Amino acid sequence: MAQVANTFETYDATGNREELANKIYNITPHETPFLSLIAHRQVKTVHPEWQTDTLRTPVTTNAQPEGNDWTFDALTATTRIGTYTQIADDKVVVSRTQDKTDSAGRKSELAYQVAKAGRELKSDIEVQLLSNTASQAGSGNGATNRQSGGLRAWIATNDDLGGGGGASGGFNTSTNVVDAATNGTQRAFTKAILDSVILNTFNAGGNPTVGMVSPYVKTVFSSFLDDANIVPSRQNVTMRGKRALIASAEVYVSDFGDIMFMPNRQMARAGAAVARNAFLIDTDMVSYGVFDDIKLHKVAKTGDAEKRVLNTEYCLLAHNEAAHGCAADLYGLSASS
Repeated sequence: MAQVANTFETYDATGNREELANKIYNITPHETPFLSLIAHRQVKTVHPEWQTDTLRTPVTTNAQPEGNDWTFDALTATTRIGTYTQIADDKVVVSRTQDKTDSAGRKSELAYQVAKAGRELKSDIEVQLLSNTASQAGSGNGATNRQSGGLRAWIATNDDLGGGGGASGGFNTSTNVVDAATNGTQRAFTKAILDSVILNTFNAGGNPTVGMVSPYVKTVFSSFLDDANIVPSRQNVTMRGKRALIASAEVYVSDFGDIMFMPNRQMARAGAAVARNAFLIDTDMVSYGVFDDIKLHKVAKTGDAEKRVLNTEYCLLAHNEAAHGCAADLYGLSASS
């Protein structure tokens, strides 16, 4: 139908009010499951250290004669290892005028931006703790900064590597820093890879209870339900009287204990460098070292604006890396990346 001639419509009007919802919709993931999972411990120096030790290999020949004249084996010293704390910050500056302006979705622009920065800072810490970042002592005058080694860099005993020159990192007793691992050729996550890492970790003495993976790798883990060697689920699940399809698995009941698999959205947000690794974590053997917890600093005014800085100093304390495992070099974001 044709419009009536000379109809005055919204396209012609100049006095219509704008409508802006008094809410900000932000669904960017900000949860930090690894940071929430592990214990937080106070550290008092920028170079926390600890010691690890191992027992000798058991033998079947320990049968001694009567009246034995003992000889003594040389003892082995403990291994002294450590890391460095890392300073992280997030900065906000908002003009006085903008902070006093009546804004939709927040009473104060400054308060809103500070809260947002806090979530971003915690997300940075989450992916740093899981990363393949080497530790470094840093140097004076800001030439280089201290850095804490990430979990992927720490794990060297029980990492299942892809081909193409992949190599373990781990603590380097010659340089006293944690070396980053060398990435290998990416491959699909399989039950065989998972079983291999679990077995190696158990043999090394670890008892991992959590598997932490990217969301895509979690979907691959759930597809293990189709494996011929997996006992099929026979539970009928209903939701509000409706039959439900079971397409998810959360717990892997292995020969050596139950492992709860947790998807970590920050691993995907950080990209393939972090998402390519699936971790088996013994929560008793890793913690978050806090030298200085997150604090809000009100910076001196140098203009007609308000400045705030959030900062913290922290490190990853991998008490014994052999307690953990890593299925490395996986397709972590998709079937080909």
